[in-house]
Amino acid sequence: MKNLLVTMSGGTTSVINATLAGIIKSARESKMIDKIYAGFPGIVGFMNDQIIDLSDLTEKEINILKNSPGSASIGTTRTKIFDVNDLNNLKEKFEKYKIGFFINIGGNGTIKQTKLIASHIDEIFVASAPKTVDNDLGDQKFEDLWFTPGFPSCVNYWKNKMFMLDNENIGAFTNDKVLITQTFGRETGFIVGSLRMYDIDRNKPIILLLPEDQRSPSEVLDKIENTLKKHGRAIVGICEGYQIKKYNYTLDYTGQIMYGSSETSSMQQLINLCNKNKIQARGYNPTVDQRQNFNFTLDKDIKIGYNIGVQIINNFREKKSHFFQSYNHKKQMKTIPLNTIKNYSRKMKNQWIDFGNFDVSQDYVDYLNAIGKYSIKQKVFSAGKIL
Repeated sequence: MKNLLVTMSGGTTSVINATLAGIIKSARESKMIDKIYAGFPGIVGFMNDQIIDLSDLTEKEINILKNSPGSASIGTTRTKIFDVNDLNNLKEKFEKYKIGFFINIGGNGTIKQTKLIASHIDEIFVASAPKTVDNDLGDQKFEDLWFTPGFPSCVNYWKNKMFMLDNENIGAFTNDKVLITQTFGRETGFIVGSLRMYDIDRNKPIILLLPEDQRSPSEVLDKIENTLKKHGRAIVGICEGYQIKKYNYTLDYTGQIMYGSSETSSMQQLINLCNKNKIQARGYNPTVDQRQNFNFTLDKDIKIGYNIGVQIINNFREKKSHFFQSYNHKKQMKTIPLNTIKNYSRKMKNQWIDFGNFDVSQDYVDYLNAIGKYSIKQKVFSAGKIL
């Protein structure tokens, strides 16, 4: 029997380990895989002979793994695009550790990396599994990949955080008129648009800045001022890739912008803009908390992530290889050949954006309601009543 290698790449989610747990449980039951290895961290760890053996985990350990957020389990990494020498070295490592099956969990860059490895080392079974809270991985029609595992839990996280921010803004608005919060999402508005789930009836002074509906700083300022005239306060959600003012970015090994490592942020630039116009503003930027959250992960999200891992091993049993494992809009597992995937980056649908009004449409609210059930467990006494 051959061994299995599992690696993680890029940013993490609160359900990524559910996929890993599904892989381990199903691989052990398959009777076709001997050892289950993980590179620690990721493919870089494997190439440096840093390996974790997951073959003998107990049922209790697998269940804890399944419900553990983040990538600390086996580590994740970002690496340069492999050249021929890297691929030859990787092939030698596969042979050294008798790897016959390889699963790479990650986003769009991970799919590209997996395709490259599969094209150079074709004698092993290869699969890629989806991971990103940004929801920007998949087809533009949202049919082949309905949502990325981890995204619904991130939506639930932000519904609860908006409750907190609203409570803060109600109490402190005489001083901090505007409370600005920044979300992940790169150049897509899936997460920042999901802040609407806290106030689907649109009674609150919420402004959403989506990269797909980029507006000038003066338009943003006008919206904030008009909201203050009406409500006396405002909560602004801004995506990390929304541009208020140009600043110097830090890039990763693949040339991708690392917003969290750059000299400033979109949120800070908006705070500066407000303060310069005599509007007192304060910021809240949770960064990794939104993808590592321990308290708001959804059971359904965990279940789908887990079943994706199980399905990959089932496909290996059926001699399928070189595929991306998806969960489609019909609530079914779908196996997509890697060679059919050219560009798997997507943005918000036009019909999900209320262009010019700094908001999302009811269609987007309907989409979010279809993929998850979100709840606020906490109750507070606010402004003379229970909120």
